[in-house]
Amino acid sequence: MKFIYISSITIWIFFLFFCEFLSAQVQLPDRLLEINKINISGNRFFDDAQILESFATKETPGAISKFLYNLFGDKFGKPNEYFYEDIFISDLERLKQLYSDNGFFDVNIISDFHISKDTTKLDIYLNIIESNRATIDTVIYAGLENCKDISVQEISAKSLIKKGSYYQKSLVNEEANRVIDLISNKGYPFITIITDSSRAERYYSTNTFKIKYFFNPGQKYKFGDVTILVEPQRPDIVPSIIEKYLEFRKGEIVSKSKIITSEKNLNRLGLFESARIDIKENFYYDSTGVMPVIINLRPKNRHELAPEIIFSDEDNTFNFGVGLGYTNRNFLGNARNFTSRIRLNTQSIMDWNFKRVFSSTGLNDETVQGIAELNLQIIQPYFFTKSLNGSWTLSLLADKKNFYLVTLIRNKIGLVNQFATYTTGYFEWTLERSNVNWLEDTIKTGLSLLRLRQEQQPQFNSIFSFTLQRDKTNDIFSPTEGFFHAASIEESGLMQSVFKNLQPTIPYTQFYKITLFGRWYKDLTKRKFNIFALKLKAGYQDKYGESKLNPDKSIPLSRRFFAGGSGSIRAWKTRTLGAIPQHEIQLGGNFIFEGNVELRVNHLRGFGKLWFLNLENFWTVYFFDFGNVWNSLSDVKFTDIALASGLGIRYDTFVGPIRLDFAFRIYDPMEVYGKRWITDKKFFKETLYNGVLNFGIGHAF
Repeated sequence: MKFIYISSITIWIFFLFFCEFLSAQVQLPDRLLEINKINISGNRFFDDAQILESFATKETPGAISKFLYNLFGDKFGKPNEYFYEDIFISDLERLKQLYSDNGFFDVNIISDFHISKDTTKLDIYLNIIESNRATIDTVIYAGLENCKDISVQEISAKSLIKKGSYYQKSLVNEEANRVIDLISNKGYPFITIITDSSRAERYYSTNTFKIKYFFNPGQKYKFGDVTILVEPQRPDIVPSIIEKYLEFRKGEIVSKSKIITSEKNLNRLGLFESARIDIKENFYYDSTGVMPVIINLRPKNRHELAPEIIFSDEDNTFNFGVGLGYTNRNFLGNARNFTSRIRLNTQSIMDWNFKRVFSSTGLNDETVQGIAELNLQIIQPYFFTKSLNGSWTLSLLADKKNFYLVTLIRNKIGLVNQFATYTTGYFEWTLERSNVNWLEDTIKTGLSLLRLRQEQQPQFNSIFSFTLQRDKTNDIFSPTEGFFHAASIEESGLMQSVFKNLQPTIPYTQFYKITLFGRWYKDLTKRKFNIFALKLKAGYQDKYGESKLNPDKSIPLSRRFFAGGSGSIRAWKTRTLGAIPQHEIQLGGNFIFEGNVELRVNHLRGFGKLWFLNLENFWTVYFFDFGNVWNSLSDVKFTDIALASGLGIRYDTFVGPIRLDFAFRIYDPMEVYGKRWITDKKFFKETLYNGVLNFGIGHAF
């Protein structure tokens, strides 16, 4: 877009500014001067950091950085920075342009220099007089006169720039793109903006702009014939399956957004390696107003049997295991998928006492933790509507913890709906038969026989849950910007209390559970060098109704809150932290509050490779964790919040970062008074010796 300024005075102002700068330079000596400090005043719109970020002229780094540079080079430190006249002039011109792009066309930048007594160092002073900011007076949309179904009022209703708003070049360009997107969804897919006829005219006398956009909408089109090409061919993929998930039909007005959404629908089916919607070749020579479409599909194998090696962070501890999965894509037609999976998973295998396991106790040993699971699942995409997916899952699970074995039979029906681009809702109805078998060593922990019998009662629960989550992070594995919010609520017992006669002999528990979860990420450097990350989690559950009054009924162990581990408070091993009597920590709690703060720094950026390792993939993580688990809200005390800190290393891979964290306790509420704080203990013999090493795949959050 052209920019025409209806004045020649600005050229004269810049000439005076340039002469003033040159006159200031006459005082500077011929030798190179080290830049000690750049001082900025008068700026309101841009802060000092933004201005200095745009400058090639930099301040000399501190003594430590210079020492490291002299010792190791620019990988660890920075050299002295010197003043160069031509570079400084370019910096000022760039700063003036930056201000102009945001409406400050009369900005005046006055520079001054102070030289040290030994004439080796230079202080630069910039005084910025921003003056008045230009506003927009008129916005004109031209070239759309023949588009009878598009009104200027409709276009301007959601305009990014309006009369009286401040001028900003980026918004002017964004508005052009917004209008192109709007009109391309109304039958004009080849609309363009004519740059020679579009302009931004500034009137110096009023410091206002007239913005004129001139568009060439081209011909209006309707969707024509749809050709489906499947390569390699699969006889089970018939046109009716594909057409069901298209957002457009033959004869409808062409809409680019419908084409994009249709592509997403097809790619989410899980049937294809890729699904692409294109315009038919040689279409541009057709002037009938009909746009034929071709859909190119590359299907995955219909039947797939795949062995698995499992690495995960389930239960906030390192999981390693093996599995075997079978997938049938397009099971019984209609894009339905069937999967079956069996897995054997070890947990915290580094803590197993293999001597006892192989000599006497076997897998019943209290150090052994693991999961054996069989899953059968049918997924129906676009259940009733295109944004709603359904699933039916049957699971058989044996979950071995330190002192007990939980066996579960679970039948789950789930619905997933995408409410908006970043917002997804999950509804689940779970029928769960659970049974707890206590191991012999459990009696040694101090639990009463009455409590053991209470927890050991088999249960059959009907559980409804709903989760709403909003994900605006910019990366699945290693986010550097954005946030993730989730809120979930569970209810159990309503179904059984209404239909009591259906299961008169098997106990059930009426309870509810609420969980709030959030993750936030911020790139502190704008170049993915220093990432701030924060996680907060809070949850509460309690019995209600008849179960509230019955001490023999308990919330199932598989539904309780636990703290400690690689994704929780890392200075405690998984499920070993709690503001609960020591012998009951293994049973979990009913209220949890925990948080994690991380600073992820890419110290080795620019170091290249060492053998087969890419050093730039290494990250150093400084972290601080806090939180605990309580039996009830009434038990919560501020002095019960555990504090931990530590240092970690990440190595980025294509499946996410490999993680190693060492954590130590800053404040341990489980200790006796006088030994709780880190200052109460010997740093090496107690604090570091009792530290916890956590290994995992993926970030802690």
